[in-house]
Amino acid sequence: MRRDLGLIDWILIAGVILALLYVAAVAVRRMAIRRPGGAVECSLRTEGDDRWRRGVAAYRTDQLYWFSSRGVCLRPNAAFDRHSLQLVARHDHEMARPPRAARQTVVVRFEAGADREPVWLALSRDALTGLLAWLEAGPRHWFKGVF
Repeated sequence: MRRDLGLIDWILIAGVILALLYVAAVAVRRMAIRRPGGAVECSLRTEGDDRWRRGVAAYRTDQLYWFSSRGVCLRPNAAFDRHSLQLVARHDHEMARPPRAARQTVVVRFEAGADREPVWLALSRDALTGLLAWLEAGPRHWFKGVF
């Protein structure tokens, strides 16, 4: 009986250590994504996807990277070329489960890539301001005239 209790203790200790390592890896990943600057909380939905996926959008020089909030991989789950993003619609939306503390969420629709695939982002107004500033820093022809 004593031997079984020892084995159970080791299994529990290993489980706790693995959980702590996972939490530490997620925290380090989050810092690595945000470190270069220009990263905001946002949710993403693509064509044919019924649900919003929570994550972080990171602005880089010529790419908008989107990282899922789950996982430890440093590769983005989606990448959009800055030159191919076209903002086509936006509207304010009251979400039942808003990202972080943002009660009012803005949903923006982009067309991305050569095939003009629709992509929706749900983010706070402040995050949208940053996204628009990043887009406006490039050539003017990237907008379709939504505003």
